[in-house]
Amino acid sequence: MRQDFKISYSRINLYLFCHYKYKLVYLDNIYVPISVDITFGRIIHKTLEQFHRFEKSNRDLLFECYNNSWRNDGFVNPQQIFEYYQRGKQMLENYYRSFKESDTEVLYVEKAFDTNIGKYKFIGIIDRVDRYPDGTYEIIDYKTHIKAWEPERVNEDLQLSFYAYACRSVFGFNPDKMSVYFLSENKKVYTIKSQIEISDVINVAINTAENIMAENFDPDVSKCQICDLKFKCKFFSF
Repeated sequence: MRQDFKISYSRINLYLFCHYKYKLVYLDNIYVPISVDITFGRIIHKTLEQFHRFEKSNRDLLFECYNNSWRNDGFVNPQQIFEYYQRGKQMLENYYRSFKESDTEVLYVEKAFDTNIGKYKFIGIIDRVDRYPDGTYEIIDYKTHIKAWEPERVNEDLQLSFYAYACRSVFGFNPDKMSVYFLSENKKVYTIKSQIEISDVINVAINTAENIMAENFDPDVSKCQICDLKFKCKFFSF
């Protein structure tokens, strides 16, 4: 195992999905094929990152950032490119209207952090942190899924618990609100993470890191049919 070993939410999540897939991606350097949805998500994230780095913002600037961020990687034909471009355009129109009505200050965008969980280095990037006029803070995670998740799924997701831990340990504040922003529906789904839940994900992170260090890479063959690396995995059978 490399001496500069680090953990992150995405690495933990991948390991929990399938130990062997983690090995394929992070040790064997077999990368997940670029898909339309991966490309589209990156485009939208990059657009909003660029947009919010300007002190003075307007609609024209937002779409200039969108056009500058656009990439055709993974699209299969011009019709698909057009459909996704129009979908993104409508998504950003709705986003801009809501943003202009908001009274929050965008404090951070695509904010990287580097801290420790136990003896392990923990890294990540938070999509956005807002500060309200009353001094409270909100962590926002963007999603470009077609449909918003139900609140139960948002509550069960580990990502915002890790981000709450990072805010406290790196930036020195506890988030007062945490939301997943489903951009396709222009809808925020809020969740609350207790200290017990945050402690639980810290334990998950430490246990995951220890299993990786111990080179426990047993496959979970029950996930093969939904795995995008199945054709590059020796454990997959038709």
